Amino acid sequence: MRVIIHDFDNLLIWLYLLIDKMYKQTELQLYLFRFSNNNIPFFTDTELMTCAIFTELVGCKDKKHGYKYLRHHYTDWFPCLPSYEAYNHKLNKFKDALAYIFWILTKTYNISKHPVAMIDTAPIVVCQQQHANNSKTAQPLASKGYCPAKKEFYIGVKLQIIAQKITNSLPFPIDYHIETAATHDLDICKQTIPLVNLDNFDIYADKAYIDQSFQSELFENSHIRLKTPIKKFKGKPPLTLFQKAENSIHSSTRQPIDTLFGWINKKTNIQNAANVRSINGLVYHINVKMVAAVLLLIINT
Repeated sequence: MRVIIHDFDNLLIWLYLLIDKMYKQTELQLYLFRFSNNNIPFFTDTELMTCAIFTELVGCKDKKHGYKYLRHHYTDWFPCLPSYEAYNHKLNKFKDALAYIFWILTKTYNISKHPVAMIDTAPIVVCQQQHANNSKTAQPLASKGYCPAKKEFYIGVKLQIIAQKITNSLPFPIDYHIETAATHDLDICKQTIPLVNLDNFDIYADKAYIDQSFQSELFENSHIRLKTPIKKFKGKPPLTLFQKAENSIHSSTRQPIDTLFGWINKKTNIQNAANVRSINGLVYHINVKMVAAVLLLIINT
């Protein structure tokens, strides 16, 4: 079935069939399992996941907006759609199911053959610095952090993405991780890269990831080459022309992940989590938008 993103009805049918196939043929149902008498709800788990992802794909800005859109346009398709309170509670509860869907999609649809990847982080903002003293949102996961690109402090989390190179296209996300905003990028990297199957890969990163001992350990254990630019240290001679050229090549190789972050934010508004009030809600916000972003890449391939 050919999918056209602007043909919403066919998009919804395709997405439902995709989620239903995952539910029946993978371990997705384990992430949606209920220890209660209501283990076979009238509004099925497949419908729940389909509605959550579909409203992101059609551009609904948040969960409540998406629910209203379903109520207005697809009541006949989902006659057992529950109240917003129940809908919201279920989605937050099953946030990890979305992370599993992301994993299945990346394993199934990644067409890249390049053993080259890029890694970087971006801020997910719960509130700005001026409201930090009063913010209780999603604590203790959300914390104070600094965004060098915007040169400002914020309250929120860091989203780290590892993306694989695709020639003449946006890189394909193969893994992501959520951490408090106060955590250094390198510390996040030390937790995540060893757990991702990237043996014999070249991974391009910025200066924040420079750590010779960790880079050597990665290469010795998994033949992963974590490549970082050459940094000029205070009191040392300036970089040679060869070193500057090497940094320029490194920057151009790593640049697509910056483009990817910008594209994901443009399509999903992932960096704005101002409407989130809980840890579950914040994790759901990130997970569903990462799934939507990967599906948009798949559909447009």
